[in-house]
Amino acid sequence: MARIRVEAEVVGPAAAGGLRLRLGEVLRDVASELVPLNLRMPNSRFVAVCENGQFVGIESRGVAWLEVQESVRAILNSAWDPIGVADSVSDEYDGYIADIYSLLRQGASPDELAAYLGTVESEAHGASSLSGGSAARHCGAAS
Repeated sequence: MARIRVEAEVVGPAAAGGLRLRLGEVLRDVASELVPLNLRMPNSRFVAVCENGQFVGIESRGVAWLEVQESVRAILNSAWDPIGVADSVSDEYDGYIADIYSLLRQGASPDELAAYLGTVESEAHGASSLSGGSAARHCGAAS
């Protein structure tokens, strides 16, 4: 499933030697060994990686990742949105952000980004016939 990054803060100890974390707006108890020793103190802040609403690790790129996530999310929701839900579900496409970021860091061209999004449209959403090839239109790919 999709991994997302959220701002996190250690609230304090939890039962059975765990830690209580604030993950965005949600409180979760996690096993303390999942959090590095230097971040286990109350009020410690970091960027958490969550999957299916559960804490799974720490984003090493920190706040920079949140900026990337927000920028890519905004583009996916405003310019792509192959199933037309961005107005009601802002994080619907978050599962693709890490792949897009990786492609960008590797110097992917607009055609390569369009190909990736086209694959997502057809395989994951079955929306290629509905969207009329929105990936190519919005990534600046050659026609």
